[in-house]
Amino acid sequence: MSRLSTTFASRRAARRHLREERALARALASAPTVESAHEIAVLSARR
Repeated sequence: MSRLSTTFASRRAARRHLREERALARALASAPTVESAHEIAVLSARR
């Protein structure tokens, strides 16, 4: 059972990471200025 729960946990983590990446891409695409897009990119690089 431990192996199964580990698999589920890793899949959840992978989906969460992809969701965060898509949210970041949306934020960059909808940034009102180049400067704000740069700030978003810098903040995401610090993660």
